[in-house]
Amino acid sequence: MVNVNKKNVQGKAKVKPSLTGFLGLISFSTRIPIKRYVTIEQMSGSVILWPYIGLGIGIIGAVMAYILSNIFGFSSFLTATMLYCFLIWFTGFNHVDGILDMGDGLMAHGEPEKRLSIMRDSMVGAGGIATFFIIAIMTIAALSSVPAQYLIASIILMELCAKLSMITSMVFGRTDSNGIGKEIKKGMDYKILIFTIIISLIIGYFLLNASGVMAVFASVISGLYLSNVADKSFGCVTGDIFGASNEIAKVVSLLFIILNLNIMLL
Repeated sequence: MVNVNKKNVQGKAKVKPSLTGFLGLISFSTRIPIKRYVTIEQMSGSVILWPYIGLGIGIIGAVMAYILSNIFGFSSFLTATMLYCFLIWFTGFNHVDGILDMGDGLMAHGEPEKRLSIMRDSMVGAGGIATFFIIAIMTIAALSSVPAQYLIASIILMELCAKLSMITSMVFGRTDSNGIGKEIKKGMDYKILIFTIIISLIIGYFLLNASGVMAVFASVISGLYLSNVADKSFGCVTGDIFGASNEIAKVVSLLFIILNLNIMLL
């Protein structure tokens, strides 16, 4: 259960990692049930841990991919498709909802306020469906294109990069005046982001050497770009943009992994 404090506190990030906040982020990011009362302030204070939750999601996804490919003997395309379906189910469809809403908002014409109201509308239009289809098919194609010996590491890094991109969009985008996204953003600032990027680069290098480093940089640029698009199109970065950034960074990081591996194998 989340209790949102409406008070808008300005200033540097309030970093107060806690077990309760960490569990709250896990509950928010996955279908894992956490039977504990969690306030939005506790979750916000633990945002610095979000990329490592992504790392955990990636490990679970990697185990699933190993089972599908090596035990069941499925083809790379079928493994990629089933893995993608599993991941969007396991994460509770939260980030898919962000893609759908953002797509609808971007398709609309008019001032940022009008686009923002359309993005927050509960209806799903052609723009949202088309955007989700593009991201989904590109992600599946990218997963199926990663060489088998690098697939496990790529899946783990993909989910880390997704969360890294999300917190990047938090830092660089304008603050929303409403919603949970405004409160969550209070747990992140430039200094924390730089620290998290450095840690992520180390993890990326450990997993995939230069390809991992490229993927991490690409996910940061992806989050930065999306926050810029959101500022221009909607006037701020919302929770939906966070979710969209998460999904878009997956395919962006995979594409850079594949590109760098192809260059190295020439």
